[in-house]
Amino acid sequence: MPEGILNHPDLLTEGHGDLKPFFQPIVEVSSGKVTGYEALARFVRSDGTAVSAGYLFTDSRISIEDKKRLDRSVREQAIQKVHQLPEHTRMTLNISPQWLSVSSSKSLPTLDLLLKYGVDPRRVVVELVEMNGDLSCISQAVAKYRKAGIRIAIDDFGAGFSQFDRVIALEPDIIKLDMRLFQQGAQGGVAEYVVESLATLCTKSGAVIVCEGVETEEEFYFALRCGAHHMQGFLFSPATEEFVDREAFSHQVAVLRARFFEQQKEQFCKTRKQYQDLYRTVELISNQHKIMDQLDIEFVSTTLSHLDGIIRFYAAHPTGEQFTANYDYSKTTGVWIKGDRFKGYNWSWRPYFYQLFAGESTVLSPRYLDIDTTKPCKTLSLQITENIILMVDIEVY
Repeated sequence: MPEGILNHPDLLTEGHGDLKPFFQPIVEVSSGKVTGYEALARFVRSDGTAVSAGYLFTDSRISIEDKKRLDRSVREQAIQKVHQLPEHTRMTLNISPQWLSVSSSKSLPTLDLLLKYGVDPRRVVVELVEMNGDLSCISQAVAKYRKAGIRIAIDDFGAGFSQFDRVIALEPDIIKLDMRLFQQGAQGGVAEYVVESLATLCTKSGAVIVCEGVETEEEFYFALRCGAHHMQGFLFSPATEEFVDREAFSHQVAVLRARFFEQQKEQFCKTRKQYQDLYRTVELISNQHKIMDQLDIEFVSTTLSHLDGIIRFYAAHPTGEQFTANYDYSKTTGVWIKGDRFKGYNWSWRPYFYQLFAGESTVLSPRYLDIDTTKPCKTLSLQITENIILMVDIEVY
């Protein structure tokens, strides 16, 4: 360990010990098998207990050169253990792009170490963390890694908007969603939609999605809804000094998958019934208005009040201009609340509006978060007379 590090007050507090790599398993959802192990730096105290050494690499009192020496020491120890990996697994090594950008050497230390210990680069994943280095230098390094056969991963995707240019430029094989954002998304609300959108972006880019920091069953289910291929976290195992068996979590994942299947099936049936009720209700409203020239607010409100999950209704002319108030339904009181705020607004630019004039009898919008109630909802639109377009916002489960 470098002399300057030994004098670091935090390490003195911990008591002298060793920096070692510990390995957290990465679990494949479809098979339940461990497909990789992320090497993480741990400070092992003299009494044998291990704590994360991550703080060393963010402490401004430690020079970049010292941090690089620390990191490479741990990385070299990890690379020496690649030969002990279970069959059909890879080792993930974290590398800071910032250190790549300040390097004056044309060679890459990781590639040199793989050559030194006779390690097949195809059994290694380089995970780029803290995406704040020079993109040109990073791209050159990534090209060298790829040429050698190493896969590239981006860590903490979603933690900063600057990462979007990294995804475009580097075309990573693996994208890890930001752990804090992922855990927040699992709680619902706006963060849920943000994470789902990021996951969709990852999928469209052709990258494998990994969710890390998975600690609860609810987070496991949320990761599945996001389309995660792999997961890691305390739900399965912390980082350990030795590699856990590939089949260690197969049964656990199988049970969780089965529970998720049942939950989703039940949810789908509930949603399908809700939509069936919705379509029957609006068909009744449409039939009632075939011989009318104006909207019967009382009939519409009375008919819709029996519908599960109703939020509001309003009506517009075929030109898109809303000519009625918003009628919001209060579940608590069972009363319709009239609001003129959006009267006169034009919705012709909304897909669920103009699609009606392309031959569709009714149009149901994609799911979105309602601004007023912050609930996930969809808007159904239908033309009930030549001059009246009815729009109904309904909560989705």
